[in-house]
Amino acid sequence: MIKPHKFIICLVIIFSTLFITTNSQAAVKPFIELFEQIFKFFGKRADDVPLPDAGKKLEDLKGFGKSDEIMQTTETSKNFTDEIANFKINKVNEIKNSTDDNLLDMHGVKHADKISEAVDLSEIDISDFFEDNAAINTFRIFVWSGRVFRASNSFNKPDINRIVTECRDNREVFYFTALLEKKKKWLLLSGNIKNVSENNSDLKKQNLYVLTDIDEYIVFSTQTTKNKKFPLHYFIISKEGKFYHFNNVYGTESPEYIIANANKKIDETKFNCVKL
Repeated sequence: MIKPHKFIICLVIIFSTLFITTNSQAAVKPFIELFEQIFKFFGKRADDVPLPDAGKKLEDLKGFGKSDEIMQTTETSKNFTDEIANFKINKVNEIKNSTDDNLLDMHGVKHADKISEAVDLSEIDISDFFEDNAAINTFRIFVWSGRVFRASNSFNKPDINRIVTECRDNREVFYFTALLEKKKKWLLLSGNIKNVSENNSDLKKQNLYVLTDIDEYIVFSTQTTKNKKFPLHYFIISKEGKFYHFNNVYGTESPEYIIANANKKIDETKFNCVKL
Protein backbone atom coordinates (compact mmCIF):
# COMPACT_ATOMS: atom_id res chain seq x y z
CA MET A 1 0.00 0.00 0.00
CA ILE A 2 1.27 3.51 -0.91
CA LYS A 3 2.11 5.57 2.13
CA PRO A 4 0.27 8.91 2.45
CA HIS A 5 3.40 11.06 2.30
CA LYS A 6 4.62 9.34 -0.88
CA PHE A 7 1.21 9.81 -2.48
CA ILE A 8 1.25 13.50 -1.63
CA ILE A 9 4.78 13.92 -3.04
CA CYS A 10 3.66 12.38 -6.32
CA LEU A 11 0.70 14.74 -6.54
CA VAL A 12 2.93 17.73 -5.77
CA ILE A 13 5.19 16.79 -8.68
CA ILE A 14 2.22 16.44 -11.05
CA PHE A 15 0.71 19.68 -9.84
CA SER A 16 3.99 21.56 -10.26
CA THR A 17 4.42 20.31 -13.81
CA LEU A 18 0.91 21.33 -14.86
CA PHE A 19 1.22 24.69 -13.13
CA ILE A 20 4.36 25.48 -15.11
CA THR A 21 2.71 24.64 -18.43
CA THR A 22 -0.37 26.82 -17.91
CA ASN A 23 -0.83 30.50 -17.12
CA SER A 24 -4.54 30.11 -16.31
CA GLN A 25 -5.51 30.54 -12.67
CA ALA A 26 -8.91 29.07 -13.47
CA ALA A 27 -7.26 25.95 -14.82
CA VAL A 28 -5.15 25.52 -11.68
CA LYS A 29 -8.01 26.08 -9.23
CA PRO A 30 -9.35 22.48 -9.34
CA PHE A 31 -5.90 21.19 -8.32
CA ILE A 32 -5.76 23.51 -5.34
CA GLU A 33 -9.22 22.47 -4.18
CA LEU A 34 -8.41 18.79 -4.64
CA PHE A 35 -5.28 19.19 -2.52
CA GLU A 36 -7.34 20.76 0.21
CA GLN A 37 -9.58 17.68 0.26
CA ILE A 38 -6.58 15.34 0.28
CA PHE A 39 -4.96 17.12 3.21
CA LYS A 40 -8.25 17.05 5.07
CA PHE A 41 -8.44 13.33 4.44
CA PHE A 42 -4.99 12.62 5.84
CA GLY A 43 -5.41 15.09 8.69
CA LYS A 44 -8.68 13.57 9.95
CA ARG A 45 -10.39 10.25 10.21
CA ALA A 46 -11.68 8.97 6.91
CA ASP A 47 -15.30 9.11 8.08
CA ASP A 48 -14.95 12.88 8.82
CA VAL A 49 -14.15 13.75 5.20
CA PRO A 50 -16.85 14.51 2.62
CA LEU A 51 -15.41 12.20 -0.03
CA PRO A 52 -18.08 13.05 -2.63
CA ASP A 53 -16.71 16.58 -2.59
CA ALA A 54 -13.22 15.28 -3.34
CA GLY A 55 -14.70 13.14 -6.08
CA LYS A 56 -16.25 16.23 -7.57
CA LYS A 57 -12.80 17.80 -7.76
CA LEU A 58 -11.54 14.80 -9.66
CA GLU A 59 -14.40 15.24 -12.09
CA ASP A 60 -13.39 18.87 -12.48
CA LEU A 61 -9.89 17.73 -13.35
CA LYS A 62 -11.16 15.49 -16.11
CA GLY A 63 -12.33 18.60 -17.90
CA PHE A 64 -9.13 20.50 -17.20
CA GLY A 65 -8.25 22.79 -20.12
CA LYS A 66 -11.13 21.63 -22.31
CA SER A 67 -13.11 24.86 -22.25
CA ASP A 68 -9.96 26.94 -22.79
CA GLU A 69 -9.00 24.73 -25.71
CA ILE A 70 -12.46 25.00 -27.30
CA MET A 71 -12.55 28.76 -26.84
CA GLN A 72 -9.10 29.10 -28.37
CA THR A 73 -9.96 26.90 -31.32
CA THR A 74 -13.25 28.71 -31.93
CA GLU A 75 -11.62 32.12 -31.74
CA THR A 76 -8.71 31.05 -33.94
CA SER A 77 -11.07 29.60 -36.53
CA LYS A 78 -13.15 32.77 -36.60
CA ASN A 79 -10.08 34.96 -37.09
CA PHE A 80 -8.83 32.58 -39.76
CA THR A 81 -12.14 32.73 -41.64
CA ASP A 82 -12.30 36.51 -41.33
CA GLU A 83 -8.78 36.94 -42.67
CA ILE A 84 -9.55 34.74 -45.69
CA ALA A 85 -12.74 36.67 -46.45
CA ASN A 86 -10.88 39.97 -46.09
CA PHE A 87 -8.12 38.82 -48.44
CA LYS A 88 -10.61 37.75 -51.11
CA ILE A 89 -12.56 40.99 -50.87
CA ASN A 90 -9.70 43.46 -50.67
CA LYS A 91 -6.61 41.81 -52.14
CA VAL A 92 -7.59 39.46 -54.97
CA ASN A 93 -9.07 42.21 -57.15
CA GLU A 94 -5.99 44.32 -56.55
CA ILE A 95 -3.79 41.45 -57.71
CA LYS A 96 -5.91 40.83 -60.80
CA ASN A 97 -6.09 44.50 -61.82
CA SER A 98 -2.55 45.70 -61.09
CA THR A 99 0.05 45.93 -63.85
CA ASP A 100 2.81 43.34 -63.93
CA ASP A 101 5.39 45.97 -62.97
CA ASN A 102 3.35 47.10 -59.95
CA LEU A 103 2.78 43.51 -58.83
CA LEU A 104 6.45 42.64 -59.10
CA ASP A 105 7.36 45.74 -57.13
CA MET A 106 4.79 44.81 -54.44
CA HIS A 107 6.45 41.40 -54.16
CA GLY A 108 9.95 42.81 -53.82
CA VAL A 109 11.21 41.90 -57.30
CA LYS A 110 13.93 44.33 -58.36
CA HIS A 111 15.27 45.02 -61.88
CA ALA A 112 12.25 43.33 -63.48
CA ASP A 113 12.14 46.09 -66.10
CA LYS A 114 15.45 44.85 -67.53
CA ILE A 115 13.83 41.54 -68.44
CA SER A 116 10.43 42.85 -69.54
CA GLU A 117 12.11 45.10 -72.09
CA ALA A 118 14.50 42.44 -73.37
CA VAL A 119 13.95 40.90 -76.81
CA ASP A 120 16.27 37.96 -76.15
CA LEU A 121 16.43 36.67 -72.57
CA SER A 122 19.72 34.90 -73.27
CA GLU A 123 21.35 38.32 -73.44
CA ILE A 124 20.30 39.21 -69.90
CA ASP A 125 22.64 38.87 -66.93
CA ILE A 126 20.41 36.93 -64.55
CA SER A 127 22.83 37.06 -61.63
CA ASP A 128 20.80 39.95 -60.17
CA PHE A 129 17.91 37.53 -59.68
CA PHE A 130 19.88 34.82 -57.86
CA GLU A 131 20.81 34.70 -54.21
CA ASP A 132 24.49 35.03 -53.38
CA ASN A 133 26.09 31.65 -52.67
CA ALA A 134 22.69 30.02 -52.01
CA ALA A 135 22.46 26.24 -52.38
CA ILE A 136 18.99 26.54 -53.97
CA ASN A 137 20.48 28.23 -57.04
CA THR A 138 21.60 24.82 -58.33
CA PHE A 139 17.95 23.71 -58.60
CA ARG A 140 16.33 26.88 -59.90
CA ILE A 141 14.81 27.23 -63.36
CA PHE A 142 14.95 30.91 -64.17
CA VAL A 143 13.24 30.81 -67.57
CA TRP A 144 10.17 28.58 -67.27
CA SER A 145 6.85 28.43 -69.16
CA GLY A 146 4.22 27.45 -66.58
CA ARG A 147 3.31 24.29 -68.43
CA VAL A 148 1.08 22.90 -65.68
CA PHE A 149 -1.09 26.03 -65.78
CA ARG A 150 -1.48 25.87 -69.56
CA ALA A 151 -2.11 22.11 -69.71
CA SER A 152 -4.61 21.96 -66.85
CA ASN A 153 -8.36 22.55 -67.14
CA SER A 154 -8.22 23.56 -63.48
CA PHE A 155 -6.22 26.69 -64.28
CA ASN A 156 -6.24 27.61 -67.99
CA LYS A 157 -9.78 29.01 -68.30
CA PRO A 158 -10.82 31.67 -69.01
CA ASP A 159 -7.50 33.53 -68.85
CA ILE A 160 -4.06 31.97 -68.76
CA ASN A 161 -1.93 35.13 -68.69
CA ARG A 162 -2.47 35.81 -64.99
CA ILE A 163 -3.57 33.14 -62.53
CA VAL A 164 -4.37 33.63 -58.85
CA THR A 165 -4.77 30.40 -56.87
CA GLU A 166 -5.77 29.63 -53.30
CA CYS A 167 -4.02 26.54 -51.94
CA ARG A 168 -4.72 25.03 -48.52
CA ASP A 169 -3.27 22.40 -46.24
CA ASN A 170 -4.44 21.59 -42.71
CA ARG A 171 -2.61 24.52 -41.12
CA GLU A 172 -2.61 27.47 -43.49
CA VAL A 173 -3.68 29.04 -46.77
CA PHE A 174 -1.37 30.26 -49.53
CA TYR A 175 -2.23 32.64 -52.35
CA PHE A 176 -0.04 32.27 -55.42
CA THR A 177 0.02 34.53 -58.48
CA ALA A 178 1.44 33.36 -61.81
CA LEU A 179 2.32 36.00 -64.41
CA LEU A 180 2.50 34.15 -67.73
CA GLU A 181 2.04 36.74 -70.47
CA LYS A 182 5.63 37.75 -71.17
CA LYS A 183 8.70 35.74 -72.06
CA LYS A 184 9.90 35.81 -68.48
CA LYS A 185 7.24 34.23 -66.25
CA TRP A 186 6.91 34.94 -62.56
CA LEU A 187 5.43 32.92 -59.70
CA LEU A 188 4.67 35.00 -56.62
CA LEU A 189 3.52 34.38 -53.07
CA SER A 190 0.80 37.03 -52.68
CA GLY A 191 -0.59 35.98 -49.31
CA ASN A 192 -0.30 33.52 -46.43
CA ILE A 193 -2.79 33.02 -43.58
CA LYS A 194 -2.11 30.58 -40.75
CA ASN A 195 -4.79 28.72 -38.80
CA VAL A 196 -2.56 27.93 -35.83
CA SER A 197 -1.94 29.65 -32.51
CA GLU A 198 1.81 29.18 -32.65
CA ASN A 199 3.99 32.26 -32.64
CA ASN A 200 4.73 32.02 -36.35
CA SER A 201 4.23 35.08 -38.51
CA ASP A 202 2.69 34.83 -41.96
CA LEU A 203 5.11 34.54 -44.85
CA LYS A 204 5.79 37.83 -46.58
CA LYS A 205 5.03 38.54 -50.23
CA GLN A 206 7.89 37.37 -52.40
CA ASN A 207 9.11 35.98 -55.68
CA LEU A 208 9.12 32.18 -55.65
CA TYR A 209 11.69 29.83 -57.17
CA VAL A 210 10.52 27.33 -59.78
CA LEU A 211 12.38 24.02 -59.48
CA THR A 212 10.42 21.74 -61.86
CA ASP A 213 8.19 22.87 -64.74
CA ILE A 214 6.37 20.06 -66.57
CA ASP A 215 2.83 19.40 -67.81
CA GLU A 216 1.91 17.20 -64.82
CA TYR A 217 3.03 19.52 -62.01
CA ILE A 218 5.17 22.42 -60.92
CA VAL A 219 7.58 22.28 -57.97
CA PHE A 220 8.68 25.56 -56.37
CA SER A 221 10.00 27.07 -53.15
CA THR A 222 10.17 30.23 -51.09
CA GLN A 223 13.37 32.22 -50.97
CA THR A 224 16.16 31.14 -48.64
CA THR A 225 15.91 32.65 -45.17
CA LYS A 226 19.00 34.27 -43.72
CA ASN A 227 21.36 31.80 -41.98
CA LYS A 228 19.58 28.80 -43.56
CA LYS A 229 21.09 26.56 -46.22
CA PHE A 230 17.86 25.91 -48.11
CA PRO A 231 14.36 27.47 -48.28
CA LEU A 232 11.93 26.73 -45.46
CA HIS A 233 9.00 25.86 -47.74
CA TYR A 234 8.60 23.62 -50.80
CA PHE A 235 5.38 23.32 -52.80
CA ILE A 236 3.87 21.16 -55.54
CA ILE A 237 0.78 21.97 -57.62
CA SER A 238 -0.49 19.30 -60.01
CA LYS A 239 -2.55 19.75 -63.17
CA GLU A 240 -5.54 18.28 -61.28
CA GLY A 241 -5.19 21.07 -58.73
CA LYS A 242 -3.73 18.89 -55.98
CA PHE A 243 -1.46 20.65 -53.52
CA TYR A 244 1.51 19.51 -51.44
CA HIS A 245 3.44 21.66 -48.95
CA PHE A 246 6.62 20.65 -47.14
CA ASN A 247 7.76 22.79 -44.21
CA ASN A 248 11.55 22.53 -44.15
CA VAL A 249 11.71 23.70 -40.53
CA TYR A 250 15.47 23.82 -40.09
CA GLY A 251 16.33 24.75 -43.67
CA THR A 252 18.65 21.77 -44.01
CA GLU A 253 16.76 19.67 -46.59
CA SER A 254 17.52 20.21 -50.26
CA PRO A 255 14.58 19.96 -52.71
CA GLU A 256 16.14 16.88 -54.29
CA TYR A 257 13.89 14.41 -52.44
CA ILE A 258 10.74 16.46 -53.12
CA ILE A 259 11.56 16.68 -56.84
CA ALA A 260 12.36 12.96 -57.12
CA ASN A 261 9.17 11.95 -55.29
CA ALA A 262 6.75 14.56 -56.62
CA ASN A 263 4.35 12.01 -58.17
CA LYS A 264 4.15 10.10 -54.90
CA LYS A 265 3.51 13.28 -52.90
CA ILE A 266 0.74 14.29 -55.30
CA ASP A 267 -0.92 10.87 -54.99
CA GLU A 268 -0.78 10.99 -51.19
CA THR A 269 -1.89 14.56 -50.55
CA LYS A 270 -5.46 15.37 -49.54
CA PHE A 271 -5.12 19.09 -50.21
CA ASN A 272 -6.05 21.18 -53.24
CA CYS A 273 -5.77 24.52 -55.01
CA VAL A 274 -8.57 26.49 -56.62
CA LYS A 275 -8.29 29.26 -59.18
CA LEU A 276 -9.81 32.55 -57.98
